[in-house]
Amino acid sequence: MTRVLRSLTGHRSASHSRAAAILSLVGAAFVAATGSATAARAEAQSRPTAAKGSAPAGSVRVSVHRGSESDANRVVLFVQVASTGLALGSYQGELRFDASALVVDSAIAGRDGSRFVNATDKARGTIRFAGFTTSGFTGDDAVRIIAHGSRPLSLAQLAQGLSAKLDIAGDIDGRQLPKSALIASTGLAPQP
Repeated sequence: MTRVLRSLTGHRSASHSRAAAILSLVGAAFVAATGSATAARAEAQSRPTAAKGSAPAGSVRVSVHRGSESDANRVVLFVQVASTGLALGSYQGELRFDASALVVDSAIAGRDGSRFVNATDKARGTIRFAGFTTSGFTGDDAVRIIAHGSRPLSLAQLAQGLSAKLDIAGDIDGRQLPKSALIASTGLAPQP
């Protein structure tokens, strides 16, 4: 948790320590309120999820999709984090893009679990994101980005320089997944 907060905020201050303590207490209260991890794992694994392509069991894939709300003046992107064969409990990742071509107007964290987004470095083409839950995420949308082109962009130009990766991920029991189970992406993924 501290590593995630430190990466997202870029700070190691007293307020960061207080934030970590508060999030730890919130997480503990959530666990107490929602019941056992075993029941949460069974429920999370039984939820239907979007198609994951050829992701192997026990893996987590990050991908970027262009939203149907996109038009000639506005680009809507969704960063999705989807697990296959496990109940995802936490993740931390990064989206990179060509900041000379794409101007990010807003970056909004997904709504289920506790999800975070840090767009402080958007002018340099980087957005960091993270999330955690004790009962498994109910959806795959980690971040919704609204942007516009610094010039007219084709889909190929938009996809160029676009990449997403996960630095770390774990299941709802707190076990860290091996790096080989974290599947990165480049460009835009096909519409789900």
